[in-house]
Amino acid sequence: MSKQHDQQRREAEHALDQFRETEEGKSQYWGTLLDYCRGDSMIALLESTLHLSGDVIECGVYRGASLRKICRAVSDFSPDKLVFACDSFSGFPAEQVGRVDLGFLRFRHRVKKKFQLCDDVPERMERFFQMHRIHGQIVKGNFSETLKQFEHEKFCFIHLDCDLYESYKECLGELFHCLVPGGVVVFHDYGSPNWPGAKKAVDGFFATKAETPQQSRQRDEPAWYVRRSAEAE
Repeated sequence: MSKQHDQQRREAEHALDQFRETEEGKSQYWGTLLDYCRGDSMIALLESTLHLSGDVIECGVYRGASLRKICRAVSDFSPDKLVFACDSFSGFPAEQVGRVDLGFLRFRHRVKKKFQLCDDVPERMERFFQMHRIHGQIVKGNFSETLKQFEHEKFCFIHLDCDLYESYKECLGELFHCLVPGGVVVFHDYGSPNWPGAKKAVDGFFATKAETPQQSRQRDEPAWYVRRSAEAE
């Protein structure tokens, strides 16, 4: 995705924000989010965990498309839960982009420059949280710097959309032990030809565990996930 395309998307989203700040726009968009949720297996998996203890976390927010769906479901089914949104909002740490992360005809110097035009997202998501009374918290910074604060937290649902091999390793290493029994972690990039490092990291992490990644097709948009064993401590 080029910087020009990112800029065009950013401008379009700001125009949409203005519409959403009207009562009509707020109501219409909230309904549209529900339609998106009804077509997404990731949201079905999230809904299956919201009766459990623990909060919800997403690592890899980009411009907030999946985060908004997550917020809609949490608002409907367990509005007291916290939703944590973790991202640098400034692109990848350049040193973490390795050969394992390069899909066919993708070049490291280009991948390193992806997702950099997101500095406006934290403020926009804060307004979204406030508008819809979501208990949301932006966690800005590289995962190596921010995830250790969750060492003693409990989560019922984790959404990983962090693209890179090293990022998936970091997130799973820091967060999987926080997942309550029966909780779910979803891997957005698992099996993606553009991000081969994601599958390698996930498969490597679970190679010595009882759980195995599997695919949900409950709704039109499939999702790869692991549900933590009910016997987990």
